[in-house]
Amino acid sequence: MTNNPEPDRTSDVLVIGGGLSGMTAAYTLTQAGLTVTVLEAKDRVGGRTHSDATVPGGPLDLGGMFIGATHHRSRALGEALGLTAVAARPEGQMSYRVNGDVVRAPDGGYPATFGSTDGIDRKLTAAYAKFDDLAEQVGADAPWNSPIAKELDAVTVATWLEANVEDPLVRAIMTTDLNIIVGADTTEMSMLFWAQYVAKCEGMHALQVTAQDALWLGGSQQISQRIAELPGVTVLTEWPVHSVVYSDGEVTAISPRGQVTAPAAIIAMPPSAAATLVFSPVLPHPRRQLQSRAPMGRETKVQVRYARPFWRDAGLSGEIFDLDLGYLALDVTRPGDEQATIVAFIGGRDYDQWSSLADNERRIRILASLEAVIGAEAREAVGYFETDWPTLPYTLGAPVTVMPPGLLSTVGSALTDPVGPIRFAGTEAAAMWTGYMEGAVQAGEAAASSILSDLVPAAVASV
Repeated sequence: MTNNPEPDRTSDVLVIGGGLSGMTAAYTLTQAGLTVTVLEAKDRVGGRTHSDATVPGGPLDLGGMFIGATHHRSRALGEALGLTAVAARPEGQMSYRVNGDVVRAPDGGYPATFGSTDGIDRKLTAAYAKFDDLAEQVGADAPWNSPIAKELDAVTVATWLEANVEDPLVRAIMTTDLNIIVGADTTEMSMLFWAQYVAKCEGMHALQVTAQDALWLGGSQQISQRIAELPGVTVLTEWPVHSVVYSDGEVTAISPRGQVTAPAAIIAMPPSAAATLVFSPVLPHPRRQLQSRAPMGRETKVQVRYARPFWRDAGLSGEIFDLDLGYLALDVTRPGDEQATIVAFIGGRDYDQWSSLADNERRIRILASLEAVIGAEAREAVGYFETDWPTLPYTLGAPVTVMPPGLLSTVGSALTDPVGPIRFAGTEAAAMWTGYMEGAVQAGEAAASSILSDLVPAAVASV
């Protein structure tokens, strides 16, 4: 990688955004024999994947980390680059904390069997099945064409839950669950957006269980880092692009550091980040609307390290759903790690409350919760790490873009619609598994394939 381009540098394709999706696009294009220049505003590649190998006890993934059971494209890419996947989700009982009470559930039982809790498990199962039913009706592709698209896009998920889920505790659990999954409150997201999200992620069971099937040894950022080292890929870091000028057969990206031109380009950024770029000519109306009205989710990731995974002694998996504090935690200890790790995700409405607390208060609350759920040894943390994604420059949030009512049904196709020589990537543009590393890889491959089929033949013929 470099942050100083050669004055006469030329490439076949320009990629703006060096996250996993942009780097996947670069990989796909170079495998086809093209040269690619990647412009990245940060001082590193990886985007929403960021691994720190210097942390005592073993590498930490500060961003995206999980490989799902059906995440075939991202797994294939990582393995092609020499990475090794290891199983996640250790065996053992899951734990729920609700109104101060701790309830154990069977391994993998989600929604959980709550025992003597007035059939909450059955009610949760029935309520989540309604999400699955809507997802099947809407589908993963072109949900705006669904007969119920306008109806669902006119209401928030919160409004839909009030009308369709009677039990207030069930609604509360589902609300916190969705806040964690997408980093936004149910009052902020369209029901059509959520139904399509469930469809793209193969249903609620996949979202809640099988999407967290494996981890990369050494961390997920290695995928982007290894692509950056390949022949044919030039990565210019600390190159924040502020404007893009395009015409038929040419795109120029302009930065305070200089400018780079290529016959075609891929914008591998979330829509809200792409909205910070000035395009000339202006982008079509649907794309502008999408970029200005669809914010990133807001989420923080808390990781607590221990000398050993003591919770396993009691038959616990380390998986915790804490309704009181509003987080989901998982044991993400990898083989070879010298310390054990619990990771907790806090998003949306609960993120707002969490981020208003003082630093020490946040640490006190998470350790007190862990102590209540998995035992007194939780007080003996040997490491504590927070990643507050909305505060990070150029990222603007995590894990995914969220759409309010009235947007997906009117301009949703703009996520992937080409604009002249420009294609769009990022996990938001994925055909399946948006919001995940799998979606980032799929979208990067799709954008690269579009350039290879539509633009490269024309560019070659004009030479």
